[in-house]
Amino acid sequence: MSVTITSQAAFEQELEIFRKEEEAAQQQFFAYLSVRELAASDTEVLRAMNTTPLFWLTTHHAMLVSAFIALGRIFDQNSAHNIDSLMALASKDLSVFSKPALAKRKEKAGLKTDEATAYVSDAFEPTASDLRALRKEIKAQRVIYEARYRDIRDKVFAHNEVFDLDVANQLLANTSVAEMKAAFGFLHSLYETLWQLFHNGRKLGLNARAFVLPPGSNAGAQILPGEKVFREGQRVLAHVVRGIEAEAKGS
Repeated sequence: MSVTITSQAAFEQELEIFRKEEEAAQQQFFAYLSVRELAASDTEVLRAMNTTPLFWLTTHHAMLVSAFIALGRIFDQNSAHNIDSLMALASKDLSVFSKPALAKRKEKAGLKTDEATAYVSDAFEPTASDLRALRKEIKAQRVIYEARYRDIRDKVFAHNEVFDLDVANQLLANTSVAEMKAAFGFLHSLYETLWQLFHNGRKLGLNARAFVLPPGSNAGAQILPGEKVFREGQRVLAHVVRGIEAEAKGS
């Protein structure tokens, strides 16, 4: 079974766009959590932030807005690139994931022909049913997004349709940090499983792991972008505190 360069290139490009979107949303949300959680748990940090409150209110709000905007681009079926666009390309031409196609990619990556043939001998070739199963899991995530997060993204952050503060706060009250963490874990797992399928012929399987905040107790595990930015955000705040303390002592 042959694969067209167009189909392969289109899927690879869409997968990379999806990676950038889901990682950007993940990083923005966990940067927001980093500031919020350290300020709530460390009085010295909160005191330091209160010396420049407008800056921190502005940047903290911007992190949350950016996360919701990016999340909307992922789930919005009217955006140019979204999760449905990715799955449509994955389903359109399954020969992209065939053993011959994978062998050609491995040869292009540097393997000899016999090495590539041996590598793909037990590679997984997905069926339409396998892709439908992934779509079913995506649909479950979309139901959550549309029920509690879409209106915040569209009416509060993106288009300012809601001016009543009480209404906006009520919409936000229906959200959950744990639920958003799970959503970002799902999206990252979806990217990983499609990447592994395309590049290594691994069987589809979503194995989203919980975020460890701050990272450290997950020894041996890959540090996810959200975990990394959470750690870096707290490090930045620690530097801010030391700088303000040094400035106060020198005055």
